Amino acid sequence: MIQRLLLALLLLLGLTAPAAAQAQASPGLRAGADKVVALLRGEAQPAEIFAPAFLAQVPEAQVRNIAQQLSAQYGAPSRVAGIEAQSDTMGVIHIETGRATLHMNLVVEPAAPHLIGGLLLTGTDLRGDSMAAIAAELRALPGEVSFATARLGDGPPAIEGHETERPAAIGSTYKLWILAELSRQVRAGQRRWSDTVPLDRRSFAGGTLHAWPVGAPVTLHTLAALMISISDNTATDMLLHLLGRENVERTMGAIGVAAAARNRPLLSTLELAAIKTGPAARLNLWRAADEAGRRALLANDYADVTPAGIDVSRFSGNPLNLDVEWYASPADLVRTMDWLRRNGDEATLAILAISSGLPAGQRGGFAFVGYKGGSEPGVINLTWLVRDSGGHWQVVTGSWNNREAPVDEARFSTLMARAVQLAR
Repeated sequence: MIQRLLLALLLLLGLTAPAAAQAQASPGLRAGADKVVALLRGEAQPAEIFAPAFLAQVPEAQVRNIAQQLSAQYGAPSRVAGIEAQSDTMGVIHIETGRATLHMNLVVEPAAPHLIGGLLLTGTDLRGDSMAAIAAELRALPGEVSFATARLGDGPPAIEGHETERPAAIGSTYKLWILAELSRQVRAGQRRWSDTVPLDRRSFAGGTLHAWPVGAPVTLHTLAALMISISDNTATDMLLHLLGRENVERTMGAIGVAAAARNRPLLSTLELAAIKTGPAARLNLWRAADEAGRRALLANDYADVTPAGIDVSRFSGNPLNLDVEWYASPADLVRTMDWLRRNGDEATLAILAISSGLPAGQRGGFAFVGYKGGSEPGVINLTWLVRDSGGHWQVVTGSWNNREAPVDEARFSTLMARAVQLAR
């Protein structure tokens, strides 16, 4: 898991343009930048240019693989286009390649030979990129891919993309619907963001609240912020219980989610995990039941399920029972983000913006970036609500499902981040 996240961070595209080069870059920084160019060209081995502490976190084989992927995707590096020195040992380097300019945070050791102690790709400016090129690469991925970009205004969103109305498994992105219902209840005066409730249930690990003591007081704002920013499962299940499952389902209908019926009854994270990982006979009962039958199963067979009864290791291998999931089409998620934009208050939008879904410093050119994503083996969805510097709102969303094998999250994140870049 850690290596996959590191790879995703290293490959995510940025959204900022390079600043002018600074002449005051130290000899150590210049040497470090040259080492990065040599690595990307295949002229240097990781053990020769990286500090041992770095390689203890990111193995040599992974460094070589990432360097090869960068060169294959963006072309061989031609030169160091600039260095923004933050100190004698830290700065931002800009490397020109055949098809892009790469922006990287670089840290070098102070003493010669100035081994690299930190390196992170934080931005990429592609030359001649287009949505048509991104779409072609997305459609070529194995399994089922759907995506949409949409300009938002006073009327219905103008949606473009591929399979925009086809429902797909979206994982934790479904938590946007719970945020919408909480926002609706706050706007209606039924609740306040500052309302405090005791922690009265736990889901399986994912976030932080699962480790908090029962009875700990938390505000609704805290629950929503944790649910959206770090996808906290316990916060999600608490809010679904507090707000009312059927209330959230009605809000999905008000939003215009075409796949709403497929998600009824709307499952908590713990319920979904229990159904997916449970005995085959119980899973088949769920599959065969209609909506009323499934509500009865939740009230009886799954009423007393606990996190201790979930074998979470089953979520770390191949795709698992993807028919038991939360589903939405790209158009559904466009309508969801548009509803939140129109109906959510300042707190709602601020919660959406806690995590931008992009590496630090990658919001250049945007006045607002809201984000929610979800993933599990065989499933990934990434959804952004952005406003550019001219005040225009857009949604960028995409889903990739593969029932045969885990999806390449880093690859999909790279492609979707290029689409976000074009939204500027």
